Amino acid sequence: MRDVKDSDVRKAEFVDAAEKLFKENGIMDTTINAIVKELNVAKGLFYYYFKSKDDVIDAISERYNVDFKQALARSLNEEDDYDERLSRFVENCIVSFRSMWENLHGVNENIDLSILSTRSIDEAKEIASLALRQLLEEGKELHKLNIENPGYFADIIIGGIADLAAHTEADVLELKKIIEDLIRKSGKEK
Repeated sequence: MRDVKDSDVRKAEFVDAAEKLFKENGIMDTTINAIVKELNVAKGLFYYYFKSKDDVIDAISERYNVDFKQALARSLNEEDDYDERLSRFVENCIVSFRSMWENLHGVNENIDLSILSTRSIDEAKEIASLALRQLLEEGKELHKLNIENPGYFADIIIGGIADLAAHTEADVLELKKIIEDLIRKSGKEK
């Protein structure tokens, strides 16, 4: 008898299997045939849920970014003081980018996940940059900051956080202090 599963459950199984195989073999060396073989299902079922392997990469990236969005949303509770929210946002950003980078490694360093990494990190940067821009604009309205172009400034800060999270072993609190000092010094009322 056939194993009939809920559509969302089955789609998640494809995403899980693809992610596992990508991390073991690399994206380019993982075929659709390998994904369906991992799940022991017909190839047509894959195409019921996805148009291509590229769609699976998007689904994995989307999964990572749902977690990222939730972490940042927790830091923007409008009931809290502005300075507390900005501080918590910077810390959550650092932690979330670190977590995402940790998820974007294969089983060894020769595994190429660059397509997935680029999509996931670029989307996360966009999400975080928009949120930081809104915080910076709010800081300007509250006369706590005076940053000329909050959009560009947010892009620079978030790009830096994403790179530092990937390429440094520095403590989260140390990075947080550096970023907060940069925002404060750059945004002082003139």
